[in-house]
Amino acid sequence: MKKITYYLPSMIFNIAEVLVVILIGELLSLKVERIIMLVVLFSIIRMTVKKAMHYKDWKKCLLMTTLFFTSLIVVAIADFLLALAMTIFEALILTGHCNIEDMFMWGGNRLNKEVFDWVKFNSQNEKLLKYEQILKENDKQKYYIFYYRFREFKSFSDISKIMGIDTQRISEEIKIISHFIEYSIRLDN
Repeated sequence: MKKITYYLPSMIFNIAEVLVVILIGELLSLKVERIIMLVVLFSIIRMTVKKAMHYKDWKKCLLMTTLFFTSLIVVAIADFLLALAMTIFEALILTGHCNIEDMFMWGGNRLNKEVFDWVKFNSQNEKLLKYEQILKENDKQKYYIFYYRFREFKSFSDISKIMGIDTQRISEEIKIISHFIEYSIRLDN
């Protein structure tokens, strides 16, 4: 009985989400069986991979589901096979197994890119080596993030797998490291 009461709000929300998606499909004049096929395919992929990402706030989750399925339904009106392919692709992205940051040459902000390039081409800079040593002695986590990103050129998702830290935390640490390098080392030259 405890399990039912624990999962009941989630089940109600999921049913409401499916109803919203069907309503969107109906409003855009897509056949109900095609709407259901998109929802089922998306759900099967996320359940199979077993690592679905969600917003904690139900309003954001509902908004993203609405926007996501509206885009799929609009694509399905034009070409249903393309919509099925997009459903598979987007379901994999939303499980974290297909990190879209790895698809582009640079996934970070401009400051991080400039600092990344500077460190890459000035790897033996005396001040940079001193900063790296200080990190190693005082903050092991930040040091390893620095080392994996700036010395071994690993992606955020690779660092996340190695260290067991979520990519958001890694991104925050890299921003701090980048700012320190930018203002304390690079601008001092």
